[in-house]
Amino acid sequence: MRGCWELVRLPELLGQLAALTELNLSGCAQLTRLPDSLGLLTALRALKLTGCEALAALPASSWQLSSLTALDVIGCQALTDLPGLLGELTLLRELRIGGCGRIARLPDSLGRLAALTALDMTECRALTHLPESLGRLTALATLDLHMCDALVCLPETVGGLAALTKLNLARCHALTQLPESIGQLVALRELSVDSCTRLASLPEALGQLQALTALYVPHCQALMRLPASLAELTRLTTLDADGCTNLVRLPEQLGHMGAITKLHLRGCNRLAGLPDSIGRLTALTALELGACSTLDALPDSLGQLAALRALRMQSCIALVTLPESLGQLAALRTLDLTACSALTALPDSLGRLAALTSLRVAQCGRLAALPESLGELRALPSLDLLGCRALASLPHSVGWLPALRTLSLSRCAALVELPETLGQLAALTALNLSDCCALTMLPRSMGQLSALTTLSITNCRVLAALPDTVRSLTQLRKVNVEGCQQAVAAELRSLVRH
Repeated sequence: MRGCWELVRLPELLGQLAALTELNLSGCAQLTRLPDSLGLLTALRALKLTGCEALAALPASSWQLSSLTALDVIGCQALTDLPGLLGELTLLRELRIGGCGRIARLPDSLGRLAALTALDMTECRALTHLPESLGRLTALATLDLHMCDALVCLPETVGGLAALTKLNLARCHALTQLPESIGQLVALRELSVDSCTRLASLPEALGQLQALTALYVPHCQALMRLPASLAELTRLTTLDADGCTNLVRLPEQLGHMGAITKLHLRGCNRLAGLPDSIGRLTALTALELGACSTLDALPDSLGQLAALRALRMQSCIALVTLPESLGQLAALRTLDLTACSALTALPDSLGRLAALTSLRVAQCGRLAALPESLGELRALPSLDLLGCRALASLPHSVGWLPALRTLSLSRCAALVELPETLGQLAALTALNLSDCCALTMLPRSMGQLSALTTLSITNCRVLAALPDTVRSLTQLRKVNVEGCQQAVAAELRSLVRH
């Protein structure tokens, strides 16, 4: 009967369906009540009432459903409470009351649901506390309290949830602390306090969670530090602290977390540095540091991250240099330095990044030169230098990039010329020189770009002529020439093959 949105009520005869095992009334938005005979359905195992928005209460007989293993009242917005008789459903394994925004409390009898493995209270926005009896749910594996905006605290008894593997407290905006007893959750593998904006600290007991593999603390804006005991989480693979805008430092013991593969610190704009011990994270594959606006340097130990595949530091506006040890990152495939506006140079060791397939240094306004070693990046398919306003030239070695397909030099306002070696880029299909307002000429070798299909020279106003070799660009399919001198624009348009 799912989706019968005009259904207002059910007949009392419903109770005669003695063999019924599942009753699905999800989406019956106008259903106001259930018949008292519901309790006669002794074989019923699943009762699904998702989206029954007008249903204000469950009949008293509901608690006689002795075979019930799953009760779903998600989105029953008129439902104000669950009675004490809830505890009579001793076989219940799943209780889902998410989106019941008027339920302010749960009965103490909740603790009698000894078989319960999943409790979903997502978006129970009026819920301020949980009953002490919660700790008696020794079979509970998942507890979801996502967006319980009014929830102030967890009971100390939460430590009794010996089977709990996942605890979701994301967006519990009123939550100010976690109980020390959380360290007793010996089976916990995933903990999220995402966007708990008033959470000022994490308990030291967190280090006792020996089964924990993922810890999510992003956008906890009151959080100033992470406990030193995190170093004891030897199975942790993911630590996400994105958007912790008051996080000043990381524990020096961070390097003890040998299993960690993903470390996310984007938007931690008070984080001034990383501990030297970070080099001991030998399993780390992704380091996200975007918008860490006070981070001015990386430790030399960075080069010890042998498994690192992605290093993203976009908008690290205080970063001036990178360590020479960068070149030791033999597994690195992605290096993103977009909008690192204080960056003046790249290390010579850059060329040793043999696995690099993505290099983004766009909008690095103070970057005046690229190292000659750039040409050693033989696997690089794309080079983005958009908005590098201080870049006056490219190294000759740029022509030694056999895999390069796209080269963007748009808005490189100081760029006067391109090296003759440019013509050696046999794989190049797209070249963007738009808004290179100081560019006076193109190299004759351009005619050797046999794969070039797209050329953009928009607003290259001082470019007075093209080399005659451009007539050899037989694959050219698209040109952007707006704002160029008329003769240049006309000649390029004549080369386009339709």
